[in-house]
Amino acid sequence: MEMSDAKTYTYSAVPEKNADKPAWKTVTFWQAISVVLFFACIALAVALGAFVASVNGGERSQHVTPCPAGLPVEPVNEDDPGLYDDLSLAEHTAVRVYMESQETLALKPWDEAGFSDNFINAIELLVPEKSKALAFLDGGGDKPERQALVTVHAGGKTPPVVEEYVVGPLPNPARHTPYRSPIPWTSRAIDAKEYPLIFPLIDDAASALHNILKESYGYTYHNCTKRCLVTFDTVPKGYKSGERRSWILFHRKGPGGVTYVTDFMLQITHESVDPSEWHVSRVYYNKQYFDSVEQLLTGYADGSVEKDTPDADAMADEILYPTFVRRGKPQPASPSRGPTLTEPGGRRYAVRGRHVEYMGWSFDWRLSTAQSMQLYDVRMNGERIAYELSTQDATSFYSGSNPEMLNNLFVDSYWDVGRSYELTQGIDCPETATFFNTLQQRSTKEPSLMKNAVCVFELNAGIPLRRHFDSDFAGGFNFYGGMADHVLVLRHINTVYNYDYVYDYIFHQNGVIEVRVGLTGYIITSQDTTRYGYPLYAGEIGNVHQHSFNYKVDLDILGTQNRFETVDIVLENITNPERPDLQHIQTRIQRNLKRTEREAALQYDFNRPKYYNFYNEEETNRFGVNRGYRVQLNGIAKTLLPRQDWAPMRGVAWQDYQLAVTRRKESEPASSSIYNQNDLYEPLVDFQTFIDDDENIVDEDLVAWVTLSTHHIPHSEDFPTTATAGTQMQFFLRPFNYYDEDPSVGSSNAVLITPGEKSGSVRVERFGTPTGPACVSEQSPFRYNGTWRGPL
Repeated sequence: MEMSDAKTYTYSAVPEKNADKPAWKTVTFWQAISVVLFFACIALAVALGAFVASVNGGERSQHVTPCPAGLPVEPVNEDDPGLYDDLSLAEHTAVRVYMESQETLALKPWDEAGFSDNFINAIELLVPEKSKALAFLDGGGDKPERQALVTVHAGGKTPPVVEEYVVGPLPNPARHTPYRSPIPWTSRAIDAKEYPLIFPLIDDAASALHNILKESYGYTYHNCTKRCLVTFDTVPKGYKSGERRSWILFHRKGPGGVTYVTDFMLQITHESVDPSEWHVSRVYYNKQYFDSVEQLLTGYADGSVEKDTPDADAMADEILYPTFVRRGKPQPASPSRGPTLTEPGGRRYAVRGRHVEYMGWSFDWRLSTAQSMQLYDVRMNGERIAYELSTQDATSFYSGSNPEMLNNLFVDSYWDVGRSYELTQGIDCPETATFFNTLQQRSTKEPSLMKNAVCVFELNAGIPLRRHFDSDFAGGFNFYGGMADHVLVLRHINTVYNYDYVYDYIFHQNGVIEVRVGLTGYIITSQDTTRYGYPLYAGEIGNVHQHSFNYKVDLDILGTQNRFETVDIVLENITNPERPDLQHIQTRIQRNLKRTEREAALQYDFNRPKYYNFYNEEETNRFGVNRGYRVQLNGIAKTLLPRQDWAPMRGVAWQDYQLAVTRRKESEPASSSIYNQNDLYEPLVDFQTFIDDDENIVDEDLVAWVTLSTHHIPHSEDFPTTATAGTQMQFFLRPFNYYDEDPSVGSSNAVLITPGEKSGSVRVERFGTPTGPACVSEQSPFRYNGTWRGPL
């Protein structure tokens, strides 16, 4: 730094004796001048700040304006609902009032009914038969009447059963007919009438064992106010059809409490139709079984029982490890906002009720209580690609040596997979998303309002959909062409106690549909041996388990008469035409038409790679090739559990196949059922029977049943929760000679860059897409309620 000479002056407030100086040389004069200059500087600073603010404000008002609203979003027209719109509150009420007025059913209102009465357990839309729907959608036929599917827990019958009724027409129901044969009573899902009869048995046992729990785990259950335990139960309810025995687990209460499960469990036997006969039938403590609470108490007192001791991690005053409280090295170093989405041209998708349109795509959706998201009448440029694209079920099967893990075989339709809780703006879905409320009714008097349960949004996927840089191999280029992958995402997130599943249906502009699911949420731990997992927090391990997800894909390729083939990639060993003295080994394709359902039940073989193609024999593209769509599986894992040798696998037979193709039937609407969970051994829906009748599938209405799966060995980074990165699985529906070329060539969002006339200049062709000043998408203030339970 350049320094200048400086002189030091010392001023005194006391004038020198006999000083005779002019006024401007006095200290008082310069003090006055300093004060004036100080205030002048302040005035200049204020004026400069005001000037800068006005300039910046003018720039903002000129360049950063609100984005236009774009295409419309209209609510469901409850006076004229679409074919697939879920029931309105008025329809729910009308169905309930009608059913409870039918004397022959002897139904009691929910709030008056007890466990041994007949009452309505669930109400939801019954989708119309496909033939009637297509007649209306394609042929100008009558609109199918709206109907509801009503589940009745008939505890007052002898013997008790579960009954299902079709009720219609809506909105003014006048008849009800059985949907299928009565369902065994022991197969039903536990409801809000049964749990209150189980809780006293748990409370009595936990009360008697209060001191043992406190000494062994540092936590208690009975009359607890601090360091408390809460319960959850295992499924299925037994090891044989007809059993109803629940192992009750105890874990720490509080955030992430499911990551600290004690080694104490109670088995409640509650299969009798008389609740007074229900009882605690077994007790598990510290890897030891007991026939009664009294046996454990006696053994603990006389020292014959090996005692457990609390883990130090679980006894801390403040437990942060399984929580979402920020800790560790800051990321970023100082808090700052991340990137957000804007819609400079406004919303580019239109919503009318549950009907969505985007860039040539159109579809309707609903959120089934039992089967989660269902899409119908999926079209691209007016041509139906799929009549139905829907989630069927999800499972997580755990391994271990204690009752918790031996009985954790979860079939998630049992747990209300459609009951998606409120999505958070800016995290679960972008700020620009459109949110939808849904109504779900099961085990309540009236439907529950699930606020912001589903969202839809357009997203820049962050990767080119297609691009090419064409080099001139002389230091320049001939052209660059590219297009960003802007997609539409329909999303809901289902929380099944500990796990959160992020379900996405993604529509690309080149005719591709991507179906994706990602795993997050808490793992369930246990105090098991390390044969089944790695040591984790508080002396627990994360038990190995497998997640599987099944989807129904009812493809209609230019009609309902379709074929299914595998296009196999096989080896050939030929004489080299160029050098006949040499052999040449390479691959070729081999088309393999599947004629029956058994032929089309596929387990992936890496030694035999293939495409899965659905096509219309009567329709070809301009090159004479059958127009089709193929299923591409990007999230598969072999299920090691043998269906033939292990009875529970019968209830989830679809897990055995990465892809199975069957002839579509109204009698086979779904691959699973909520009633499979508690009777995996003689399931209400046995998917294997869909295949075993081995029907013809050539030129028929076909359904592909797709299974995504992954094995999960929990590890320390699964705390506090499993992350979606690395746990996402997907499959794609991809056009396969369906179009004459990529349909996204019609997009005006593509870019073509060519060299300009002057050296270093370029010509940029945006095909009419405007550029210009930025805008700010209009956003609602951040709100989160989190409540969902009815009544409305």
